[in-house]
Amino acid sequence: MKSLLIIGAGQYGQLVKELAEAMGYQKIDFLDDSAIDAVGNLQDVTVMQEEYDGCIVAIGNSEIKKRMYQNIKNPVTLIHPSTVISNSAVIEAGCVIEANAVIHTAAAIEIGTFICSGVVVNHNSIVKSFSQIDCNAVVAAGTIVPEGTKVLPCTVWNKKPQMPVGDESFF
Repeated sequence: MKSLLIIGAGQYGQLVKELAEAMGYQKIDFLDDSAIDAVGNLQDVTVMQEEYDGCIVAIGNSEIKKRMYQNIKNPVTLIHPSTVISNSAVIEAGCVIEANAVIHTAAAIEIGTFICSGVVVNHNSIVKSFSQIDCNAVVAAGTIVPEGTKVLPCTVWNKKPQMPVGDESFF
């Protein structure tokens, strides 16, 4: 039986639970400091995670998320079946990729990042750790989203990295 421990039982935790069920997880429990249906508190993660195949943080605050990942031994990534991901894209551990997202050629999604429904992460772009790209947002080609950034829904992130003049080989 596939099992998952979700850190955070709030609204996003419930979304992550449904996604995990769609991916075949049968035993799904929460750690949360205030939820009555949680099997323990956040401080219990070190001990409790041993009872599960994997663990994921479903907390929106990037600083708390980053701190929690320091204690997780087996972070899992959950990817909705309707997501389209290029063979050359890289998605690190602890990410959540929601329904109908598109991750294009040579894009990179770093640890603990949330990619919400309808997002497009265009080619050769990087979404740094613990970020959130909200529903229907676009990360433009060749851009870098800094660590812990929240890109708002229905917006375009188009901040290109600094590079030497005349070096367009990145794009």
